[in-house]
Amino acid sequence: MMDIIRRPSSSLGLSTFEEFDRLLDDFWKSTGLPTGFSMPSVDIYSEDDKHMVVEMQAPGFSEDDIEINVRNGVLEIKGETASKQKDDDKKRNYLMRESRASFARRVVLPEGANADNIEAELDKGILKIKVPVERPEAKRISISSGNSKELAAKS
Repeated sequence: MMDIIRRPSSSLGLSTFEEFDRLLDDFWKSTGLPTGFSMPSVDIYSEDDKHMVVEMQAPGFSEDDIEINVRNGVLEIKGETASKQKDDDKKRNYLMRESRASFARRVVLPEGANADNIEAELDKGILKIKVPVERPEAKRISISSGNSKELAAKS
């Protein structure tokens, strides 16, 4: 029997999409069934204050197997690969090995993300996507004392 664990809504401040992805990850892992569709883990971090980096494992995938799109502030990453191998022996033995693998992930981009300058790189099975984030300078708000208004009115 499979157990579904409800995560508290404040779990690490994850968005609804990320919580849903984790719930699906846990569901598929708990079934123990082999599937050709997987949801690889995603690491999201910042190398500096100007970029968000999305990094995930994609072993066996080439650049042509992966599609990256941005739509309505959401980064969509999809990958699909298939291969066939025939072993044809002259002695009536015939074997065909076929494998398929695919994945899909969505990451909500932060406010100020520059979707026009996103860079992606696939190196040794690791997909690394750098998203430039333009964060405006914080504007300092001065605080006045409530007494200063009363003093100005009496003068």
